[in-house]
Amino acid sequence: MEKTTRKRRTYDPADYVRQLRRLTEFMRVVDKLQPDRNAWDIEGEWNGTGVIHFVDAKSQSLFEDFQHFDCRTIKLVNYGRPATRLTFFKKHKYILLKDADLTREEKEVRITTYINEITVKRAIKLDRVDKLTGAALSDERGQIGMLEQEIKTWKEVSLNLDQYDFAISNYRRDYQYVTLNYKYKSSEQEYANAQEHLLNPQRDKQGVITQQRYNIIFVDTTEINREHPHQHKEIENFLNNFSLVTQTGKQQLYARPKPTEPVTDELSSLRKDMSKSKIHGNAQNPTLFDE
Repeated sequence: MEKTTRKRRTYDPADYVRQLRRLTEFMRVVDKLQPDRNAWDIEGEWNGTGVIHFVDAKSQSLFEDFQHFDCRTIKLVNYGRPATRLTFFKKHKYILLKDADLTREEKEVRITTYINEITVKRAIKLDRVDKLTGAALSDERGQIGMLEQEIKTWKEVSLNLDQYDFAISNYRRDYQYVTLNYKYKSSEQEYANAQEHLLNPQRDKQGVITQQRYNIIFVDTTEINREHPHQHKEIENFLNNFSLVTQTGKQQLYARPKPTEPVTDELSSLRKDMSKSKIHGNAQNPTLFDE
């Protein structure tokens, strides 16, 4: 059974595990490509993000059943749009939900979840406080006192929801995501651009990876070996009509021979000139037949 929420899809746990196992197995057995910076049209670095598997677009059919699977640990970055050009860069990604975006139930759930989390932390600290002495004991008691005050404060808030404005954001967490900007063929002759953030591994407070995450990027193995335009196709098409291009400086000079006028146009122009001459000549030198 699948339910749709505002942000992500939720699944029955057994169904989610079943799909995850199948997807993991396909990811494990599919042939992987090694990116070649000398041959591929590729820029940027992807250090610091989850594991990236570059996969030949010919293998996309293996993943057809998972194109709409909202997996938390494996991302099909560009299914159906095999990349012809890849550019990686880091981006500060965050969400901001204001009070009007949140239902009363969401507020209650958030507060209750937080109170439960810090209550558990307090209990863990209380269990080990008797084993500490000196400065460590004083520090631990101080942290327990802060947690107790935090619990008290948020319980008070939960009892008076209508007196508070709320917001949800991870802005100050400074989450840096490696983002992929890629080009793909939208038709036989045209290209389009798209952008996706990549999954980061989950880490503890010390920065140690506690759960790895994976990104599968499908690659057009023929087109990736060509250089592709960076700008709008109209500009590209316009500049492609020039046969001469300078190769130095920040700006390039483009030149092309002007097209010669067709013979028919020249004859037409000549006939018009002759016709005008006759008219003007007749007007200036009338004859007996003009009247």
